[in-house]
Amino acid sequence: MSNAKPTMETYIEMSPRVFEENLTRADALVGGLVERYARRGLRDLRFVASGSSYNSCVAARPFAERVLGVRVDVFTPSRYLDELERLDVTASDAFEVFVSQSGCSTNIIEAVRAARSRGHETVALTGNVEADLRDEVDAIFEYGVGNETVGFVTMGVLTLMEFIALFSLATAEALGAIDGDGRSAWMGRLSEVPDMHREMQRRAHALMDADREAFLAPGHAFMCGAGAAYGIALEGALKWQETLKAPAIALEPEEYVHGPNMQLTPRSTAFFLDPSLAPGRTHEIYRATRAVTDHAYLLACYGIEDGDANAICLGRDVEPEVAPFVLLPAVQVFAGRAMRELGCEPCHPLFDRFERVVSCKTADYEEICKEKLAQAGFAE
Repeated sequence: MSNAKPTMETYIEMSPRVFEENLTRADALVGGLVERYARRGLRDLRFVASGSSYNSCVAARPFAERVLGVRVDVFTPSRYLDELERLDVTASDAFEVFVSQSGCSTNIIEAVRAARSRGHETVALTGNVEADLRDEVDAIFEYGVGNETVGFVTMGVLTLMEFIALFSLATAEALGAIDGDGRSAWMGRLSEVPDMHREMQRRAHALMDADREAFLAPGHAFMCGAGAAYGIALEGALKWQETLKAPAIALEPEEYVHGPNMQLTPRSTAFFLDPSLAPGRTHEIYRATRAVTDHAYLLACYGIEDGDANAICLGRDVEPEVAPFVLLPAVQVFAGRAMRELGCEPCHPLFDRFERVVSCKTADYEEICKEKLAQAGFAE
């Protein structure tokens, strides 16, 4: 890492290397959670997460379901609390995992306390096993993000997705859902992710260079993610709002064409994330949007023949369940780089009034952030 204070872009660039490192230590990384889950046998999974952690779980869910062959649900803490009584009747045997990268998320801690009050086993994933969440759960595991010092969760998105994938593969083999050859085949597909991640970064920067005026005048954006890419659309919309302080909505492409598309004007911005193996319905909807606005963009792993300057299509054969790992860096680059060039990281000067009334982190969060910077060789 350079001597400059880390930014979102720093962690985007680091992500493929950390992904590779986590692949090499997969069994050690996920072993504790695999053992915990395997004690109860193959059963449905339930992740409870918020913000970028929620989006990561949604993005990794198709991979986990395909490999494990079980139902995988993802709940926000609020929805979990609202439906907890019903869940105890309709899905009482699901294995629950509570996720907070910071380990300081007050809504996750509230959900954990509610689960424990009803006799649930409470297991957590975090990027900081020393934070407050540790004292609330039966077991806690670090998922391989290391020391990410920026508040806009970046590397943590990819590493959490990777952890869920590696956990699913190790568990599936341990419980007989797949054999060793099947696990090796999936590991081979995951091993290709870092190079494609780097290529997607390069292509995203090139697209921003070519269409600089559009990316540096951010307004309302549509983030349309088909199938397995919906979680990346959620994360893209979140990052657009956090970094650029502009509205964004995450939609499935078919929901976009059932009303929200009526907002389109030549000034509209829309992104289409397509995890398919070949152009199809999402590509068609993207082309329809391009007929209205020049600021529509397609992100896909497959190739296209028309040389569309607004499309990043890698021309690679990628399973739809793996595609989210490859599409992610584009939406991160768009947000992180535009934020830096526009200088819009700070919120409105009056935003501190909001945080004095309502906080989403525990009281020691700021100290933990300072400690992370100090560990990385920086100081406020």
